[in-house]
Amino acid sequence: MPVETRPPADWTAGHVAVAEGVRLHYDRSGGDGPPLVVAHGVFDDGRCRLPLARDLADDYDVIVYDARGHGQSSAPESGYDADTRAADLIGLLEGLGVADPILFGHSMGGDTVLAAAANHPGWPRAVVAVDPACLLGHNAENRGDERMDEAEVEGIRQRVLWWQDHTKAELLEADDELAGHVADGDEELASLLADARLRVSPNITEVFTSGWVDPEDAFPDIEAPTLVVRADVDEAARERDREAVDLLPDGRLLHVDDAGHCVFRDRRAFATERLRSFLDDV
Repeated sequence: MPVETRPPADWTAGHVAVAEGVRLHYDRSGGDGPPLVVAHGVFDDGRCRLPLARDLADDYDVIVYDARGHGQSSAPESGYDADTRAADLIGLLEGLGVADPILFGHSMGGDTVLAAAANHPGWPRAVVAVDPACLLGHNAENRGDERMDEAEVEGIRQRVLWWQDHTKAELLEADDELAGHVADGDEELASLLADARLRVSPNITEVFTSGWVDPEDAFPDIEAPTLVVRADVDEAARERDREAVDLLPDGRLLHVDDAGHCVFRDRRAFATERLRSFLDDV
């Protein structure tokens, strides 16, 4: 039976208008610590990050939000490129009156927070990019900003449409990733991911054609202390990662052994400890 998962009862939720016809949904812990905003990956939404957000809520004012085309946010036909996603994030935090934030993002969200920090130097107090999309191409010895061809993008669109043609219970049985989480005893994560799949818009496939952040262009402009957390990759990819992170004025690189793309799910305790260490340091 699907598990119903929601933020703690004392958290707040709402929407903020960030562009004409675009409103983003957020959940916020409202803690007394520094604001920490979490940007999710391409098929997730904000609530997929609730396990991490709850861990950090005692020490930070954690904000998880749904990017455009995801969760309970607006899903316009366009605006899924990195610069627009970054502008959405900035608009959200301005609407909430948040200043000097810590930006945390995974995959697509990692790309988003890097773009936001590059476009607005001095605005965030720190940046954490977890397996950001702009570096994923390093795994295959190619550029992270390569575009997918039309057939690949259409395949993703059809996958999203297939998800939305099924119930949550059906997804938990038929989707191999979700079924695997259930088999491993993590029904909460499976439920969160299933909810996200049901709410994601086919319009988000523009993400795969609009391109990712170019490290050579963007990284030198990021003034905030930045931690780049990467999955376990081979030595050639690690060297390319080091070359990219060296472009950051105040960059640090962490490869997490035995972790796949979802580092904070595969090695949650270790990754969270290293995240806290970085934030305490900066």
